[in-house]
Amino acid sequence: MTRVVFLVVKCLRRRSIALTRAVVAIAVGIAFAVAGGGVLATAATASTIAASSSCSGQRDVSTCDADDDTIPDVVEREVCGTATCATGREDRDKDGIADWVEVMACGATTCASPTKDSVGDAIPDYARQIVCGSATCWTGNAEVNDNGVPTWASVVICGTTECATGHEDYDADGVSDAVELAACVIPRSLASTGAGVAIGLIAALAAALIAVGVLLARKRHLFAAALDTGAPA
Repeated sequence: MTRVVFLVVKCLRRRSIALTRAVVAIAVGIAFAVAGGGVLATAATASTIAASSSCSGQRDVSTCDADDDTIPDVVEREVCGTATCATGREDRDKDGIADWVEVMACGATTCASPTKDSVGDAIPDYARQIVCGSATCWTGNAEVNDNGVPTWASVVICGTTECATGHEDYDADGVSDAVELAACVIPRSLASTGAGVAIGLIAALAAALIAVGVLLARKRHLFAAALDTGAPA
């Protein structure tokens, strides 16, 4: 009996030791897991903070883009209130220019016009403002992005100078949008020449009308004088 009790006690002790070891192992595992998770969480938090700090510390905050959608945070806030809310398809005034592109061009979601062209070369003012900074600055088909698309045409197609690939075909006519847009451009020299010719023609027409008016007035005066003297007209 004593031996049996001893063996039982010994067995229970072994089980107790094994159980204790298992409990200790589990506890250690949990501790490492918690510590590891804390480290990972801390690392992730640090990374987020670092990214945030890096962005907020930049001299030009207009380049910050929290969701990496190519729309700067400051522009998204103007469009819809937060740094990550814009889809890029918002168009408040339904003019075909996305709100975020209008904000980039002139500071508000309804300020740009798809048809306004101050230079007269078929490049819209808003595209010129994004490409070179004003509605009348110099740009044209010679300035292209890495895909060979004129930078102003890229802005019209997809909003930035680099986004167009040259394969876009909005009207599905087999001719790329970039080619169609580039074909519309009137070289600035011709645009200026055309404006000069138009002004010259208007001035010549005005001079001719004045000359005709003077001749008619003179003839009317002579006719009146002939009537007064009774001479045949």
